[in-house]
Amino acid sequence: MSQNETNNWYFGDHAGLNFSNSSLAVLTDGAMATPAGCATISDSNGQLRFYTNGQTVWNQNHEVMDNGTDLAGEISSTQSSIIIPKPNDPNTYYIFATRQNRTTTSPTLLNGLFYSEVQFSAQHPLGTVVVKNFRIAISVTERLTAIHHSESNTIRVIAFGNLSGITSAPNQDFIIFNVTENGVSRRPIVSTQRRTISAAGAMKISPNGQYLAIADYGSNYIQIYNFDNDNVTLNHHSIINSIPGFGDYMPYGIEFSQDSKVIYFTVKDLYNTSFLRKHIIESTTGVNQTLTVAYSRTYEFGSLQLARNGNIYVANFEQDNPLTSSNRIGVITEAENFEGDSGFQPLALGLETGQSNKGLPNFIQSYFRNRIITENVCVNIPFEFSMDTYAPVEAVLWDFGDGNTSTLLEPTHQYNTAGEYVVKATITINNAQTDLYKTVEAYELPSINANERLLQCDLDNDGFSFFNLNTINEKTNNPNPDYELIFYETATDLENDLTIENPEVYENLSNPQELFVKIISPEGCETISNFFIETIHIELPNISPIYACEDSDKIPDNGEATFDLDTKENEIRTQFSIDKTSILTFYATFLDAETKTDPLQLYHSTATTTIWVRIDNPELGCNGIGSIDLFVNPELSLDIIKTYTICDPCLQSVISLDGNTSNDRWEWKDATGNIISTNRIFQLTEIGNYSVTVYKRQNGMICSRTEEFVVNDITPPVFDEVTAGDYEISASIIGDSLYEFSLDNTYFYGQSTSYTFFNIQPGIHTIYVRDVNNCEPPIKTEVSFIGFPKYFTPNNDGYNDIWKIHGISSDYYSSAHIEIYDRYGKLLHSMDLKNNDLGWDGTFKGEVLRSTDYWFTATLVDLENKATTQSGHFSLIL
Repeated sequence: MSQNETNNWYFGDHAGLNFSNSSLAVLTDGAMATPAGCATISDSNGQLRFYTNGQTVWNQNHEVMDNGTDLAGEISSTQSSIIIPKPNDPNTYYIFATRQNRTTTSPTLLNGLFYSEVQFSAQHPLGTVVVKNFRIAISVTERLTAIHHSESNTIRVIAFGNLSGITSAPNQDFIIFNVTENGVSRRPIVSTQRRTISAAGAMKISPNGQYLAIADYGSNYIQIYNFDNDNVTLNHHSIINSIPGFGDYMPYGIEFSQDSKVIYFTVKDLYNTSFLRKHIIESTTGVNQTLTVAYSRTYEFGSLQLARNGNIYVANFEQDNPLTSSNRIGVITEAENFEGDSGFQPLALGLETGQSNKGLPNFIQSYFRNRIITENVCVNIPFEFSMDTYAPVEAVLWDFGDGNTSTLLEPTHQYNTAGEYVVKATITINNAQTDLYKTVEAYELPSINANERLLQCDLDNDGFSFFNLNTINEKTNNPNPDYELIFYETATDLENDLTIENPEVYENLSNPQELFVKIISPEGCETISNFFIETIHIELPNISPIYACEDSDKIPDNGEATFDLDTKENEIRTQFSIDKTSILTFYATFLDAETKTDPLQLYHSTATTTIWVRIDNPELGCNGIGSIDLFVNPELSLDIIKTYTICDPCLQSVISLDGNTSNDRWEWKDATGNIISTNRIFQLTEIGNYSVTVYKRQNGMICSRTEEFVVNDITPPVFDEVTAGDYEISASIIGDSLYEFSLDNTYFYGQSTSYTFFNIQPGIHTIYVRDVNNCEPPIKTEVSFIGFPKYFTPNNDGYNDIWKIHGISSDYYSSAHIEIYDRYGKLLHSMDLKNNDLGWDGTFKGEVLRSTDYWFTATLVDLENKATTQSGHFSLIL
């Protein structure tokens, strides 16, 4: 049992990887194409032995092994197979395979757990299958994993299903077979635990053999169990909700970190979003115990597999389009780190001509326990090395990667030079050797030269200035913005940890002045040194001002401009003969320039103001600070609105636009950018999109201003709604102006888009509307106002003697049916469209009725055959 057995991986569609001598290489010689489950095995020296998808076995020459076809496994299963070497026999292996369904080629081959035996000999140096499809369990799911027990030199193969073999029985039994130097045990050890809904989803045991996890593809949950490898017992540990919240989620792949403390799993939701998540098994806080590492909607995460280098690899696939993105797989490079993304790199590893499908090789998890344990430290601190192995280490030879070695089990070693080193430990377990590798980094110490100086400019020559002490970072051997800098005024303050509170704005106490600094790198490496701050008087007089046009910032009328400080820098270098090695930086205030805080961009937008330029010598520091006045030229005068309308020539003359006499030059352009006029006055004669640019010389430069405008054709107004009733008529207009309204073209009222006329007599009326600007043509419409009198007085005085409906006419209505009733519903009189004008005189059968209320119904049908019914009552008054 060593890690060399996992050196070669073959999986997916002719994909392969090789992990040997701490390196990783892509293999392209594989012969296997499998959508999911597979297994690979190498010998103790790391040479490929064979690989399988559970149905076919390929030898080290990538040929089908003798008698290596028609094995019982299903290639679409999550874990279709696993290869188990026979203890103490390097020439015998067992292929365990899971099956859910009866085969078509071998109808007698039912579902269950099977093993086949592979032997190597002088007659069969490439291997031969001597026992095929020996059934040892009746009903299992797609799950297979294995762990080594060092004390008994036994490999425990673990399946999951139901021992009864009844198809309808729940899958809740762990079925464990021991593989010893005598072969595969015939009687399993069974532990009945919690059921799973789905047969799909991976099962893995942790490298240290303490935990076992099952992904239930049909239940949204991952079950974790404690595993007692000595007594071969399980008890439930915890449940992971694959994705908290509502909905159905399907966990599939599972893998443990090499230290067995963090479990990673893949899960998909019903909306085809695939997630990679992680869970810390023994959390000390219980907060954020499960985190999402990554998710994808373009491809799915499949199986996970730990490699001997401590990385976890992530299969990528697309069920609908397996060629897209599937020639790359992901890798988790910091699997033991629960913080952040654990170094996950999606699609990081290209498989060249191979393709990643859903699965990765299935291995005995004990292979991955052997590891070197250490923490990266600073170059001035010794590394402490130890190992975690599946069995006691009998001997070890350490190679620290810098020419030094050790035979101690737990040595310490200090590197003289910072950098990365590949540490190799050749260990002996059970008289067999294997190599462990780990890349370590000795972190560099931050440092500055002793007696380093920070120079600051002193404009008033009084010997005092403000310093940003953090700029000493620029003097370190490897400037890093993440360095932590702690400053002290004296060596005594350093001893007593009395720090300078405001190092960003520190005024010197003497000139020069010695200070002390503690520099701490992001890795925690610490250096203490001294340095000096000193002021010097250097003037930068007579720097000419900068002028800029007001709309140079593309925002007119805001009082600001964009100033070209890049060009000004070149002018200043020429003016003061500044060499190319010196650095020029611009600042908004003198204090900012002193402390080198918030430097300005080379294209700086501002109102009229004063800024400061600082010159720094890369070796000495400040080499001059000077002021520069920035002036914003006044905005050019231009009175142009966004929209114009060409009115009816019969109503109004052509509109003329003025580019303003204060400007020097004018350019009127059409929508394509063609100049159509350079006159100051421009007449609007055609609709379209236009622009005008005016120019004027200001403070030695030509400034310009551009305004865009649209010329629209006249849009006549239209009536939106006209209503009449209750002796009122209301009209509303859709249009681009304000309008006056008139009833029957007498007086006009209002300046709006709607108006209501009150106290209107029934009849036919015409509503007139005109534009208050006299630009749009007037419009009109007729409206019929129907009046139902509230009373009438049939006393033959010639006034209001009959009751009739006012305002109905054959010009608007095709028919009318009017009925009058007494209070008991007795029909007294009927009228139609023609005799409505005769009205009702208040009599019934020649007799004048008494004064009281009467009721009516009126059904009117207009010329569009739309019927309107109105009912009500009125009074007869004598």
